[in-house]
Amino acid sequence: MTEVKPRIRLMTPEEIRTTRLINAGSVIELLGVVIPIAAGRSDQIHVFKEDALLYVLSVNYRFEYAGLEVFDATTGEVHESIFVENEWKLKEYFGAEWRDVAPITIVKKFREYLS
Repeated sequence: MTEVKPRIRLMTPEEIRTTRLINAGSVIELLGVVIPIAAGRSDQIHVFKEDALLYVLSVNYRFEYAGLEVFDATTGEVHESIFVENEWKLKEYFGAEWRDVAPITIVKKFREYLS
């Protein structure tokens, strides 16, 4: 699994209408594929690629949540996702020092719960 650096931007007005959102969400652009993601504006976003899958990790330390979305890298189709919020739940998943856990380690741990 390797970290990739796609372009991350807010949705255009047309993308907002197409997805029927009220506010602009974020999208990633990688290898010509545009993928809407469930990340907030203040989230730290990390994207990893393994084989034909993209793992998009969104972490927000201030609001104490983390989520992982898994996409097909060529089509942008969502495969699965997981979202964890609040301090005690994050500690349960990643340990007492969850804020110091490397993003790739969080992704690997999340994958244990998805499989």
